[in-house]
Amino acid sequence: MKINDRKPILFEKSDHNIWTDPYIQQQMLKKHLDLHSDEASRRQEYIVKIVNFILQHAKPKSRSLDLGCGPGLYTSHLADEMHTVTGIDFNKASIEYATHKRKDIEYILGDYIMNYPTGQYDLITMIYCDMGTHSDSDRDKLLKNIYHSLTDNGIFIFDIFSEGIINDRQEGKSWEYEPSGGFWNESEYLLLSQTFHYPRDKAFAYQYNLIVEDTIKQFIVWERYYSEKEITDLLKKIGFREISIHKNLLGKNNFTSSSEMFIVAEK
Repeated sequence: MKINDRKPILFEKSDHNIWTDPYIQQQMLKKHLDLHSDEASRRQEYIVKIVNFILQHAKPKSRSLDLGCGPGLYTSHLADEMHTVTGIDFNKASIEYATHKRKDIEYILGDYIMNYPTGQYDLITMIYCDMGTHSDSDRDKLLKNIYHSLTDNGIFIFDIFSEGIINDRQEGKSWEYEPSGGFWNESEYLLLSQTFHYPRDKAFAYQYNLIVEDTIKQFIVWERYYSEKEITDLLKKIGFREISIHKNLLGKNNFTSSSEMFIVAEK
């Protein structure tokens, strides 16, 4: 049994994924559904603010696609406003929950990088800073798919972390012991958490070694941040015509960092 405590190669992928692990995905679903927490989805008051922001920019009754839809917290609101909605996520527990809750919304269990949904959309959303979890090559592939699947004058709305996130993060490591189980496993476990910063590449890596009895699972989660110029230039290179950046939409909040930007990009 070997603990991996080396600094990962930029956007290295681990053998295990917190969004698809059979036990952890159930815990993630519980976090999503806790509307007083910002840990997996934002708390209810912020979800409502974000939905209202989306509706201000979207055409009425749009055909909408939500990338990384989770259990359908945003798709449900859009469907209530007469949008025709599709959601995709690779957390099986979340998709099963969402499908059970709303039969009028199309939900897809899948990886939107590898298996991007077919069809044309007037509105595409990706919320909770999901863009930053992907390598630059996967991000560019995704952005091209988004652009080509939008109708003329279609809108892409997403959020990302700004450079201010470096004030909320620091490199380091910590141990967590749960004798009766917890978020990471139902049984007794020991968790080594490590944070690494890549200033030149504007990214953080969160590496976890989960030790349960005589086994170990390793997870890596990535968080990319951007300057306003960098994200604007990137979107223009893809082909988007109009780009607006909105800061402090939610004010100071208990999300992983308040240094986030909401982007509206029009094809």
